[in-house]
Amino acid sequence: MRLDRRSFLATTATLAVTAAGGCTGCVPAPTASLQMVPEDDAGLADRALWRFGAGDGADPDPENRDALAREVVETGSATVEDTEPPLPTDRPVVVAGEGVYRFAAEPTDSREMRAFGVTMDPIRTEDGEETPGPDDSIAFADLPAVDREALAAAGYDDHRPPGVITTLRYRPEAVEASVLVPDPEYGAVVWPEGPATVEVDEDGSYTVYTYELTADRVSSAVAFGADVRERFAWSLDGLTDPQRDIVETAIADTPTGDTSHERAGTGYHLDHDERPGDAFRALVDRFRAHDPVRFEWDAERDEWRVSGDYVVEYEGSVYWADLAVDESTFTETPTEG
Repeated sequence: MRLDRRSFLATTATLAVTAAGGCTGCVPAPTASLQMVPEDDAGLADRALWRFGAGDGADPDPENRDALAREVVETGSATVEDTEPPLPTDRPVVVAGEGVYRFAAEPTDSREMRAFGVTMDPIRTEDGEETPGPDDSIAFADLPAVDREALAAAGYDDHRPPGVITTLRYRPEAVEASVLVPDPEYGAVVWPEGPATVEVDEDGSYTVYTYELTADRVSSAVAFGADVRERFAWSLDGLTDPQRDIVETAIADTPTGDTSHERAGTGYHLDHDERPGDAFRALVDRFRAHDPVRFEWDAERDEWRVSGDYVVEYEGSVYWADLAVDESTFTETPTEG
């Protein structure tokens, strides 16, 4: 239930990519997979919620949401410009592995911006390509300030683009001073290492908001995790020997920590061409009888799906269990639909 629940900017790491279906080189999804990792209460909170504030905080990148979350928590607030709130405001999150917070983003100002999709291709004079004449080209240093700033923001103030499609952004009142947008007045811009063409492909606008970000501490990670355990944990007892072997394999072969699991086969798994035996079918039915970890802010899920994250107690320890199955193999319900 993470984003991978470890990173707001990364997408959820799945157990495998979509089976075949015209995807050359794709790994077929396994018939089933069970991963189990022992966790204390703080670890359960870390698994159950999106997590921010990892690392040492040394990265100054303004796009680093971890650093931003830490700043809001440590200083009480932060002011940022963005097209939407840069931190989630619809759910609690774990910050720095210790506290559970809810962020708020109050828009205090806004401004309109113009965005132009452009294609920039180098003119390779060394390969015999012709350079536009002096009346149809302009040196980067001679561009109006608004164009130099837009190119610098896109990363092309000190070198010629290698051949890219990018976006140049301007304040609406600055467009009139531009010689590049919306209609280029020159066939090429000349950087110190050579010229490149600039063609405008798209023209649009958007709103940038100024947000005042604040954070409200709602719980410690330990307390939130304890609540997760009390609400969702159930005992995986009374297993047959074959079922116990499955569970022990799921525990022994599941990596712990922040390792991303990109290949099918971590924990206990059945390959796409393997059929589940009676022991695993019965074990899946045990999971089906209990609720996966899910909160009111999570997306709706089909009630018939057993795939999900669970908290289970086994042999005196608490585990975060990730179960994924191809439902069409276990029931009459198709996986898709």
